[in-house]
Amino acid sequence: MCERAFTGPRFIGAAAAALTAGSVVLTSCAVGDGGTSGVHETTTPPPAAAFEHDAQTPPPSTDRILPTGPKWLETDEIDGLGTFVVDGTGRAVYASSADTANESTCRGSCADTWLPLLASGDPAGGIGIQVSAARTVPRPDGSAQVAYQGHPLYWYAGDKGPGTIEGHGVNLFGAEWFLITPDGDRVGTANR
Repeated sequence: MCERAFTGPRFIGAAAAALTAGSVVLTSCAVGDGGTSGVHETTTPPPAAAFEHDAQTPPPSTDRILPTGPKWLETDEIDGLGTFVVDGTGRAVYASSADTANESTCRGSCADTWLPLLASGDPAGGIGIQVSAARTVPRPDGSAQVAYQGHPLYWYAGDKGPGTIEGHGVNLFGAEWFLITPDGDRVGTANR
C-alpha cells in the first residue's frame, strides 16, 4: 500500500512532461515481497457532500474534525485583562456579539475561523465557574455546542494553544469576538 499520494502541481507537471516525451508514467509502490513493485490503482474519492452528515467543516488548522466529548470549563487570569473563562486545557474560549441567547449564528466560513466548542453533554466546571450556567445548545448540523451564561463558546483558530489570546476584541464575520468573565460579561479591553 502506498504511504504517500502523488498529487499536486509538481507531480502532475512531471507526469505531463514524461507523457510528452513518449514515456508511460505509472504510480507504483514497493510491496513487502523482496522489492518487486505493483501498479497502484487510484479511484476518485466521493464528493464532499457524501460526508456532510458525518463531519464538520474542516477548520484552517491541522484538525480536520472538531473534537467532541466531555468538556470542562475553568477560569484563568492575566494582568491587565482580569479573570476569564477557558476550556479545561487552558485554551481561551470566545463569545460573539452576533449570537443571541443560547443560539449560535456562526456557520460556514465563520465556523472555520471561530471553531465551535462541541461537547457530548453539559460541561463540568472548576473553581469560579457557575456549573448551572454551563450547558450545551444545538447547532443546525445536530451537534451540541458548549454555552456559558447564554453565550455559545468558540475557539479561535488564530490562537496557538493554551495561554494565547489573539481573538479578544477582533471584528470578523459581522461580529465582535470577546472573552467572557465567570459572570458572563464581556472582558474589558486587554493590554496585550
